Amino acid sequence: MNSQRKNVLVLPELFPKDDKDWTGVFVVDYLAAIKPYTQLWVFYSRLTGDSQKVTKESFRGCFDVYRWSYKKKVNKLLKPLFYVLWFHHTIKQVIAQDRTIDIIHSHGTILNGTLAYLLSRKLRVPFVITEHTGPFSKISKPFVKRHWAKFILKRADKVFAVSNHLKNEIVQIGVSSSQVQVTFNPVDTELFYLDKVEKSNKNILFVSRLEPFKGGLRTVKAFHKFSQLHADWGLTLCGEGPEKQAIIDYIRKNSLQHRVLLKGMLTKLEYHHELSCSDFLVFPSLHESFGLIPVEAMSSGLPIIAINSSAMPEYIHQSNGILLQTDSIEELTDAMLEMVGSLGNYKPSDIRREVVERFGIDNFGRKLVIDYESVIKRFKR
Repeated sequence: MNSQRKNVLVLPELFPKDDKDWTGVFVVDYLAAIKPYTQLWVFYSRLTGDSQKVTKESFRGCFDVYRWSYKKKVNKLLKPLFYVLWFHHTIKQVIAQDRTIDIIHSHGTILNGTLAYLLSRKLRVPFVITEHTGPFSKISKPFVKRHWAKFILKRADKVFAVSNHLKNEIVQIGVSSSQVQVTFNPVDTELFYLDKVEKSNKNILFVSRLEPFKGGLRTVKAFHKFSQLHADWGLTLCGEGPEKQAIIDYIRKNSLQHRVLLKGMLTKLEYHHELSCSDFLVFPSLHESFGLIPVEAMSSGLPIIAINSSAMPEYIHQSNGILLQTDSIEELTDAMLEMVGSLGNYKPSDIRREVVERFGIDNFGRKLVIDYESVIKRFKR
């Protein structure tokens, strides 16, 4: 690794406002991974927002984040035109910060990938894209988005995908397989550590946004059936979303108030505390491009119940969890029963070790910086 730190401009399409905001929180882990080896700064630009002045903050005292919105609001019919203007003015705002840039790293293809491409041409520096979108059909099915994404991705100096499943989806729109590298996501294995005291809490944990495809209500319904055989177990749900009221109604209707606990949105530290008070995580999402929540749980030594789809089978197997073949409540109930009966067969230290080796922040950061250096060297030829 080159001893001279590279100057990295990061362009995230999502970024958290504070510790309880999980919007784009995965990008923060990327930044934590490369911070020891780079001079990085973040420019978070939105089409609309409260402030039309560039604000600068030291995010958690670690790196500079610039936030800027082009307009307070825009006419929906004129949105495409305003996005053209947004590209132009964002480029001007980035350049106005007068900071050295050796490489640009965009998280997301359509908007910030385009912004990275335009900045790359103007500043004559390379750009890379990490794609997180899941399902990728949000991009690949609409005609305009598909061809737009293909144009930008093919011009990136490197494309990073957070799973093999996502890489395959990207390749299917016409991007060369050799251009797409699977990096997965980094995981903060220091925050999500293994509790040295092994004990049964008789508690099941669900953490995610509360919307149908994530499976919060399905989890409650399966737990209801499960609890008829295990009356001494509880379920904790953490998250907010449109399915919350349906979950509350089901809990009340079936008198589960003393067995099912709703905790709302958590900070990462609060999430780790919930993991330390639980025996396993249920994460029956229908689609995940990576699935940071279950991997963080595994970093804390917990086994997982998930659906055998998208990226889940790339790291969940019989040594660390159970993969469901359907999204049926009956199969999820059976998996809960099986998990309780076989908890003693899982080795928390082994579950954690695999996460540290494959996704740990330190290893991830070193590898990514080597990729940066390779891209920069190739660009200068």
